[in-house]
Formats: sequence, C-alpha cells, structure tokens
Amino acid sequence: RLHEGLSEEEAMTRSVEMLRLVGIPEPKKRVTEFPHQLSGGMRQRVMIAMALACSPELLIADEPTTALDVTIQAQVLELMNELKDKFSTATIIITHDLGVIAEMCDRVLVMYAGQIVESGDIFDIFDNPMHPYTKGLINSIPKIEISKKDQKKLSVINGYVPHPSSFPDGCRFRPRCPMAFEKCLEKPPMIESESHHSVRCWLFEGDDK
Repeated sequence: RLHEGLSEEEAMTRSVEMLRLVGIPEPKKRVTEFPHQLSGGMRQRVMIAMALACSPELLIADEPTTALDVTIQAQVLELMNELKDKFSTATIIITHDLGVIAEMCDRVLVMYAGQIVESGDIFDIFDNPMHPYTKGLINSIPKIEISKKDQKKLSVINGYVPHPSSFPDGCRFRPRCPMAFEKCLEKPPMIESESHHSVRCWLFEGDDK
C-alpha cells in the first residue's frame, strides 16, 4: 500500500494474485495464514511473492534455496526463472551453491574474504577457471559420473578464511594458495582479458589470453 498507493482492498487482491502466481494453492485462504502453517517450500514462495509484489527492476536473492530439499530447490529455481521473464526483473543471486549458479546465472563474480577475485560469464568460470580459489571450489564438487573405484578423496582448500580485522598482506588468498609466490605479498589488481574474463591474481600478469 505504501509503495503502490493501493487501498486495503486493492492490496489484498494484489497479494492473493501474487500468491497464485508463485503457485500457492488456495491463495485466498493462505493469504490470512501464519508462517508456521506453511511448509518450508511454501514459505520460500511467499517470500518471492513479497519481493516481486511492487514489480522491482532488480531482485536480490541471498541463499534462496537454503534449508530446502533438492526437489523443492528445483521448483523454487524454476519459479524464479519464470517470474524473472514475466516481470523483466534482473536478478542477483548470492550463494555458495555452485549448482544454483550453473542453473541460474549468466555472469558470475567469485568472492573471497570480501573481495572479488574472478569475474566472467558462466562458461568462463566453469570451463576455464583462472583464480586458484575458483579452481579449488570447482574441484571440491563431487562427480557422480565417476565410478566408485576411480573416485578419489574430495579436493579441499587447506586453511581458514581470514578474520576481517586481520587480512594478510598482499593477496588475501595467499596463505591458503598452493601456487603462491613472492610477489603475492603485494596486493594484486584485477587483470582483464580481451574476453572480459577478469582475475585478481599475479599469475596472470601480462597474460592477454
């Protein structure tokens, strides 16, 4: 009512319509219910309806599939894609789930310790990761197509993320990086290639590929 200048009756009609759009059954009944009366998946759908109720140009979704089982996750992601097209809304997704990124995103920014370390389109990041941190993330994904006898232990990134009050000198990933060398004691800039695939790493200094 505040943002759209609607009357109470118009706002209720709009709310019911939004619940219908996100697939809530019996929206006229559900619109008066409390959160504890809804399942986790339905609550997530209601949150999406709330976020889109004022037709925003940009939707920011922070871990939109957390605590949902894989079936409900898939339904929520499909719903977000459908509504993005319907409302012409740009979407920023913040997540640690690489599967969600592969499913939903066109462009990816990889962050470590509060800093962007790599950016590129979805194919750049998954097919040609450049930063050692990005490579570590992708290598840690279990690969179900590999037989059990050929399966190796999951790759891990040793060490811990630094506390915001005590970032290391130079590259913030340096203490954990298997490829660190002396120059990593200096703060690396973002290095951009001709394909707009950028990386914050001294290993690619002077590399135009």
